[in-house]
Amino acid sequence: MTTTTSCHVDIDENVLAELPAGAKVLAMAPSGTSFWVQTGALGDRGRDMMRGTFESEKTVYLFAPNNVPKPVAWGTYEREPDEHFYICDFFDMTDDLPDIQSFCALVARIHLDSMGKSTRYGFPITTHLANIGNDNSWSDSWETWYARAMKRMLEEEEKSHGPDEKLAILTAGLFEKVIPRLLRPLETGGRHITPCLIHSDLWPGNVKPDAVTDEPIIFDSCCFWGHNEADLGSWRAPRYRLGRSYMKEYHNHIPVSDPVEDWDDRNALRYDLLHSALFPKEPKFRRLAKDEMERLVDKYPGGYEEAYGAQDLV
Repeated sequence: MTTTTSCHVDIDENVLAELPAGAKVLAMAPSGTSFWVQTGALGDRGRDMMRGTFESEKTVYLFAPNNVPKPVAWGTYEREPDEHFYICDFFDMTDDLPDIQSFCALVARIHLDSMGKSTRYGFPITTHLANIGNDNSWSDSWETWYARAMKRMLEEEEKSHGPDEKLAILTAGLFEKVIPRLLRPLETGGRHITPCLIHSDLWPGNVKPDAVTDEPIIFDSCCFWGHNEADLGSWRAPRYRLGRSYMKEYHNHIPVSDPVEDWDDRNALRYDLLHSALFPKEPKFRRLAKDEMERLVDKYPGGYEEAYGAQDLV
């Protein structure tokens, strides 16, 4: 059996080769929108984005096959060797928010079912939040992995907006005081967390109801193995329609990690920096990121040592 196409539909030979045997292409039409790609992505970064998307979606699909478009293939166009593509199953979706109960139950189930499948934090390859590559190098510590990922995010942010003296000062406080103060207690003092699979980009553009079943469909993941609460950070942003009601519903399935009192602050920062990196012509996102960093640096000037001292290191 071979894949065939109607004479009026012009599809690259490498795409046709990846379609299921016996498939017949009748027509081709755009569906949905994307800020970052149209029918493909360019250059080395584009190749890495398509490969990362395929491996990421393939991993999420293992834990939610009814709620993730099945990845089919990724590759490079034969006719345009500097352009690359990703293919997955098609779902017809509405532009509504997913039902709060079914969506939060889905995210929690992925987290719970994947806990213990990796003993380390990270991912085998680079994945991308939009076009920003994550540093997914493996680590035994959530604090270490998170700090490394934040360092990469700040490097990309500076490429977008240029150096900033105040941001440099805040960055030092972030790494020396804030990150140890908020993340180290998760894994010290007798407390423990277990890595689980993180989608990492669960904003309203990537979570939609199925147009027929109304079941939540999630896609465009940027996977890594991390602390389960890392998937909630984007829900905290006031500009998104997923909000604290969704976070509360999620925690009906998985309780807030100890120390509970640190929950809001440890989920506060990463997405403002991401948006500042993504939108160089939008200075408001840098202002938002700096404001949040300044709030946290001012709140935790003594860092981990002031709060816990040396006795809480094990």
